[in-house]
Amino acid sequence: MPDTALPDPSLQKYQSAETIGTFEWVLENLYKANRPADEIAHQQQMWEYRQRFAGELFRAGVPVLAGTDTGTPYSVPGFALHEELELLVTAGATPLQALQAATREPARFLGQQTGKVAPGNHADLVVLDADPLADIRNTRRIDSVVAAGRVIGSAERKRMLADVEAAVQEPGQAVAAGGCCGSRPSTHK
Repeated sequence: MPDTALPDPSLQKYQSAETIGTFEWVLENLYKANRPADEIAHQQQMWEYRQRFAGELFRAGVPVLAGTDTGTPYSVPGFALHEELELLVTAGATPLQALQAATREPARFLGQQTGKVAPGNHADLVVLDADPLADIRNTRRIDSVVAAGRVIGSAERKRMLADVEAAVQEPGQAVAAGGCCGSRPSTHK
């Protein structure tokens, strides 16, 4: 359980004050309030067990699907998957297995022609400037994105993130995820 509503302070600029306030309320009132130390210790033991279990699944060859639960406290849309991949590797997956858990395996599970680059498939791509197989944290080193057949370079990605940052500063605004797939983010009151 994190100690703060958004453990990575650099991501606060992409969340509205209302969202951060909700995260803080959930943390204080649902996760921390009136919890005895032994219950908190038990939660930590369960987290460690789940990490070991996930590693065993990978070692046994069981297909695993990545899932960020974006929209829940501590998960920032567009950034949460990087942390998920890192946690899978920490649990015992190889970087390749973690990447497959976020691409190929969900497509197989859903029976869709997506999740891989192949004739007849639909594939959005993230082009990195470092090898994620050498270090899974390199998934954060994004050079460009190809989404819906459109190349989004570094300058445009920075502009899109700046648009999100500006939109969440407006009180009462919720930012739609439209910016993730090549379109500009939209705001809704």
